[in-house]
Amino acid sequence: MSLAALSARVETIPAGLRGILLVVLASALFASMHNTIRFVTQQGIHPFEVAFFRTFFGLIVFVPILMRTGMVTLLRTEKFSWHLGRAFLNAVSMLSWMTALSLMPVADATAISLAGPVFVAILAMIFLKERVGMIRWMGIGLAILGGLIVVRPGFVDVGTGVWLVLLSAVAVSNSKLVAKLLTRTDSPATIVAYLTILMTPITLVPALFYWQTPTLEQFAYLLVIGILGSSGHLLFVHAYKLADISLVEPVMFTRMIWAALIGFALFGEFPDLWTWIGAGVIVVGTTFLARPETARERAVATPGASTVDPPRPT
Repeated sequence: MSLAALSARVETIPAGLRGILLVVLASALFASMHNTIRFVTQQGIHPFEVAFFRTFFGLIVFVPILMRTGMVTLLRTEKFSWHLGRAFLNAVSMLSWMTALSLMPVADATAISLAGPVFVAILAMIFLKERVGMIRWMGIGLAILGGLIVVRPGFVDVGTGVWLVLLSAVAVSNSKLVAKLLTRTDSPATIVAYLTILMTPITLVPALFYWQTPTLEQFAYLLVIGILGSSGHLLFVHAYKLADISLVEPVMFTRMIWAALIGFALFGEFPDLWTWIGAGVIVVGTTFLARPETARERAVATPGASTVDPPRPT
């Protein structure tokens, strides 16, 4: 079958189903990347150095895309300091996340990270003055409960890895908040371009303090990490173009499944029952967060709001 024929066959699949399938595939790529990161760090490469190569090789993948859109026009902005600040936030998130992966099983870290949308929602309420209805408050509560089930403070030791995953989630949530503010003045392409370009030198600085020249084999793994990460990101972006976030959000649970299966195959690590239960509760909560508010809920959340107003973006 030719590529054109295959593309035509794929186009016959409903957009929502295509979006779901892309999220499943993207989740597999990210789970593969995260387990490869854990493997490389166990071979002696510091997580900070891995973070640099992840951004460096990711930049190489994105350069042709950025050049096709015209770099001069693409990088025109009056908010450079905001882009720089967002790149620092993303760098903190990546450095924390990769260090966490070197300290704990990937599936456990993935389960906790599923609660990330909660931090975005809370920060949006604090700084953007967004107000939400009862359903989304239920989502926040469920996601927090699920996180507590996974971590079980007081019943098991809360290690450094857990705190680093939470730090990563808070940092990337702030980054998303800045991105939302930037959309008022800059195009999404400009926002992505600056993040991709700025993160490489930012992550290089801490990596230099722990630099160890990779062997040829390690270099190949680092290249794979960069390709998997960028490919997974592109698939996620395309999935959200095809389907509503409320439709694909429950599919994010497949990240946990992929992480567990690959982690078990590579390291013999498999999450316990409480981790699965907690991750499931988190996904249910974040699905409520992704659900568009009804007109009634918007009217309750925002006194005086019109019942015919379109839903606010979250």
